Amino acid sequence: MRQKGKSIRMNSTDNDLVKQIKKGEQDAFRILYLKYSDLLFAYILHNLNNNRGNAMDIWQDTWCVAVEKIDDFQFRSSFFTWLCSIAKNKISDYYRKTKRQAEIVSTEKLQFDIDNDDIDVDQIDAETQSNVVSALANLNNDYNYLLTAKYIDNKSTDEIATALGKSYKATESMLTRAREAFRKKFKQINHSK
Repeated sequence: MRQKGKSIRMNSTDNDLVKQIKKGEQDAFRILYLKYSDLLFAYILHNLNNNRGNAMDIWQDTWCVAVEKIDDFQFRSSFFTWLCSIAKNKISDYYRKTKRQAEIVSTEKLQFDIDNDDIDVDQIDAETQSNVVSALANLNNDYNYLLTAKYIDNKSTDEIATALGKSYKATESMLTRAREAFRKKFKQINHSK
């Protein structure tokens, strides 16, 4: 990808991409959009009790605000955390406007165990789900791919190994490291609230 004579690398950090966006390089924004689009929608959807129509509206509004306010991004948090804070404000506005705040039921958090092969996503409360999405988004691309393939796409370790062109044992080791990295990020997110 090229814009204004400068190459934008797919493996650029989010902060590097934001700096490029602030210099007017539109392809950098496209990379961030592709990277976080689905994760942001999942975050919003979980916080709206799976109301897809309203989630889509808030998702679009969030991206519009991100485009308008990108120059205000101060690098104090990850880009995805910043996006989620915009979405959180939009979600709060939605509940205020529709006077549906009373419908938000406070549920006891379930213990989220990344090692459990029988994770029932429907039994995990919205806050925990959004914390999972945030933790995944803050992992490196390899770990994000491994955990998404294993726990969201329900692929076997053999299928993942084949896709990566690695041995079963090497893939199993990478999954172990990915789970440990996820645990640390998830713990940080939960303790920061």
